[in-house]
Amino acid sequence: MTNFHQNTENLNSQNLDAGAHEISLIHLLIFFKSAYKTIVGCSLLGIVGSALFLLVTPKQYEASAQIKMAQIANINNNNNNLNPLGINIEEPQALISRMALPTSYPKETIALCGLSDTKNAEVALVSKVKLTITKGVSGSVDLKIRDVSKDTAKACANAVYELIKTSQSGLISPYIDEAVKKLNTEQERLNRATQIIAKADKSGAAVSAAYLATRDEIRYLLDQISNMQNIITGNESRAAHLTAPIYLKEEPVFPQNRNSLLVGLLLGGFLGLALFLVRKWYISNRAALKHQMLTY
Repeated sequence: MTNFHQNTENLNSQNLDAGAHEISLIHLLIFFKSAYKTIVGCSLLGIVGSALFLLVTPKQYEASAQIKMAQIANINNNNNNLNPLGINIEEPQALISRMALPTSYPKETIALCGLSDTKNAEVALVSKVKLTITKGVSGSVDLKIRDVSKDTAKACANAVYELIKTSQSGLISPYIDEAVKKLNTEQERLNRATQIIAKADKSGAAVSAAYLATRDEIRYLLDQISNMQNIITGNESRAAHLTAPIYLKEEPVFPQNRNSLLVGLLLGGFLGLALFLVRKWYISNRAALKHQMLTY
């Protein structure tokens, strides 16, 4: 008997839930039936607004490039071997910080970026140049330039790249000058040591301690000279360079037609829903509002 009552209660509960669900669904359909005109109308207005935005907003094109930092030869002090990978003359984050300063850009770069007639052109160029560290790649930065002209965007990207290359070459110059001086010094030492060995060979003292020490010194000097020559001659091959040619997107990156129209549609729909709810609340509470106004 108890089980019978429990089953009956469960059936009644399920029927009530189904009825409530059916009622809520009906109410929802009734709500949208009465609100769809407002929602659709505002959605259409949102699309029209987005279309007007697309018409009046200048299209922007983007040129992008990946730049590898300039490097200088890295000599292993343990065995005087030259590391072919080298070390960065400037870390990517240091480059980004340096290029964020308006004083980093000369007039030539400003002109190529189409900002010659712009007030505070250096500041405008700083906001135009977008440099970020390349993800998953060490010693590289990504460069992006946007402009209303395709040609200007590409020319500006190339000008900024050339500026980075030239400035990093200037950072390497002191190290190259130091290597040249050290090369000359080591060459003089090598000449003197060679003369000592030549005299020892003539005098028959080829097995003396001085002879052996000088011979070891010559080997050391030859290694040093080879390293200095590699540093000097490897300057050009380790200069900052593009990992690939500058890429210019043919389609504008801003504004994008599909995204703009979708945003207009959604904003219009939400606005229509909000207007309908406000109107419905006002109609439902109009009498109470009038009563409050008369009371005051």
